[in-house]
Amino acid sequence: MRIIPFVIIMSLFSLPLITQAAGLNNQNDVRPVIGWLENVGLEDANFIMKARIDTGAGLASLNAQVMEIKRSKNGSERVVFSVQDASGRKTILERPVEKWVNIKKKGNTGFMKRPVVKLVMCLGGKKVRARVNLADRSGFLYPMLIGRNVLKAGDFMIDPQTTYTHEPPCK
Repeated sequence: MRIIPFVIIMSLFSLPLITQAAGLNNQNDVRPVIGWLENVGLEDANFIMKARIDTGAGLASLNAQVMEIKRSKNGSERVVFSVQDASGRKTILERPVEKWVNIKKKGNTGFMKRPVVKLVMCLGGKKVRARVNLADRSGFLYPMLIGRNVLKAGDFMIDPQTTYTHEPPCK
C-alpha cells in the first residue's frame, strides 16, 4: 500500500520534466513556426520566391542557370549563375563554390554534379546563411526547395497544415 502514494508523488514531480522534454511546454519555445510552403527572400538578388519545405532533403536547392565556372590558379572555383523571380526579372550572382555534390537524377539512373554555394535568405522572419545547390528546377512547381540544412540553421519548426505563415522581409 505504501508504494502507490510513492508512485503518485514521483509521477507528479516528473510530469513537468516529461512535458518539457517532449516540447509540450510552450513558455520557453521561441522557435519560429513555418508552413510547408513559404516565401523566401534572396538577399543578394533582392526578390522573393516561393519555396517548398522538404525535410527529406538534406540540402537546399535553388532554380538557377549556371553560366560560368571560374577556376583560379590556386585551385579555387567561383560560379556565375542567374536566378529569376516570378515576373521573369533575372539577377546574375557570383559565389565561391563551397563543394560539388552528386544528386540522383529523377526517374533515371545516374547522377548530376551540382555546385554548392552559400546564400543569405530570409525565411520565417529570420535571416539565414546556408548552403544551396544550384539546379535546373524549371520543371518543378517551386523554384526553391528548403532542406534540413536551412531548417537547422534557422532553428525552425514546421506546421504541415499551414502555408505562407510569415511575410518574407526580415526584421
